Amino acid sequence: MPVLKFKPERILNLTGLGINTLEDALFSLKCEASINNENQLEVEINPDRPDMYIGEGIARAIRGITNNELGFKEYDYENSKFKLINEIPYIRPIISAAVIYNVNLDNDFLVELIQFQEKLHEGIGRKRRKVAIGIHDLNKVPSNELKYKNVSIDDKMMPLGSNKYVSIREILKNTDQGIKYGNISLINDSHPAFISGDEIISLPPVINSNITRLDENTRDLLIDVTGTDSYYVNKTLDIIVSNLAERKNTKIGKVEIIENNSRKYTPLMEKSEEVIDSSYVNEILGEKLSNDEIAFHLMRMRHNVLLNDNEIRVVIPPFRADIISNIDLVEDIVMSIGYNNIAPNKPKVMLRGSLTNITILKRKIRDIMIGLGFTEIQSLTLVSSRILKDLDEQNYIEVLNPITNDFDSLRPNLFVSMIMAMKNNIMASKPVKLFEIGKIVEKVLGKPVDKERISIAIMDESLSYEDIQSVVYSLLKMLNIEFKVLSSSNKFLIKGRSADLIVNNKIIGYFGEVSPYILEKFSLEYPIVYGELDLG
Repeated sequence: MPVLKFKPERILNLTGLGINTLEDALFSLKCEASINNENQLEVEINPDRPDMYIGEGIARAIRGITNNELGFKEYDYENSKFKLINEIPYIRPIISAAVIYNVNLDNDFLVELIQFQEKLHEGIGRKRRKVAIGIHDLNKVPSNELKYKNVSIDDKMMPLGSNKYVSIREILKNTDQGIKYGNISLINDSHPAFISGDEIISLPPVINSNITRLDENTRDLLIDVTGTDSYYVNKTLDIIVSNLAERKNTKIGKVEIIENNSRKYTPLMEKSEEVIDSSYVNEILGEKLSNDEIAFHLMRMRHNVLLNDNEIRVVIPPFRADIISNIDLVEDIVMSIGYNNIAPNKPKVMLRGSLTNITILKRKIRDIMIGLGFTEIQSLTLVSSRILKDLDEQNYIEVLNPITNDFDSLRPNLFVSMIMAMKNNIMASKPVKLFEIGKIVEKVLGKPVDKERISIAIMDESLSYEDIQSVVYSLLKMLNIEFKVLSSSNKFLIKGRSADLIVNNKIIGYFGEVSPYILEKFSLEYPIVYGELDLG
């Protein structure tokens, strides 16, 4: 979970609480707080609450849970004079922007603002791949005319921390930020850039320009948020703006964005609505809360609530990115009540637990395989689609909005995990004998179907079909399973040196020698024999 550091006196001043009361209030919001050796307030914040990554967001949440403020306020807007033309760069096509007046930075808040930006990058921004944030001193921005477009990496800008112009190519190659993030949006020697007048003031998601650098004298801000997902780009901007708007005397300026012959004004500051039923809440919690009580608890969590007869209509503030369905609202109600204040109900019937048949089978298989000299591995069900494509797999399920491209698909077999395990153990002493019992997900008629399987593999300097055959036969015989074998045409194995396993006239698995093509594809220098069986 993200751990953020604050000056205790700033947070105490924002909340009006003493340190012990503050720690208790944060604990009720699923946050752990303590004073470290450097006299800083360390707060461990749940990653689903990016709106609390800055002091203003923490104070807003605490003022609600302590009954000092209920619901959320509507923010005032004015149209700024800034116009942004989005030419829709290919790799990173989405941009939103906003102006915040009268933020009035000082050194302490500047440090906290940078921390806020970086924690958003790491979390909701997926290390800048999905969302990246640029924050600029508004009074240093060269022009009200802004553009977001691809530029050549031979174009020049003045990177943050430097007082001279260098090419984007040099920035990507020689700076720490360029080395770390330079490959995210680079394509064919071009890179997206945020431009004011003739100056590149940001190179998303890599680095800002030194021209618009923040300092202790900064009073007004221009914020740009770029990325690949429209919802998260706009929601991130809403979170930033709504937190900065909590500062005294601030005003929000909307930026006109023109793209594809259409125009919009950001920040959107989008609210959403959910209708929740008291019977649903009480069934989940085992309580007897009235509509008024439910409304009160939701308002303590900074939602606005409209009561109409028996309908509870919840207006979710623009800074909450974690409310997806009614169950999330129920969690907010529980936090407002306090988990310790809900009395547990004893079950009416006491039942003795027992192992399922599949658990008993898996334990027996583990004992057999360990007895045969194999080592068990456990790997993730999520794998990379790139590896699946290398294996010529097509019938697999991809994950929407993956955290990383290394884990963007559900594995359709255990072979993909085992072949990577062998690759990682290429330097180990031979033979390498591994097995795994795990889940795979197959696409059947377009729908995901979970299955439990065992995979067995041996890697050695010299192997043959008989080496895996003897292991598979031993396992099945010790499980008292009658089986038959037929010649297999499995694409991972050598034809004529592999077999399918038949139980009750159904194919339940296969085994044999791994194809030289696959060994070469994954740079495996030693032969491998492999078997995979369905435990269903």
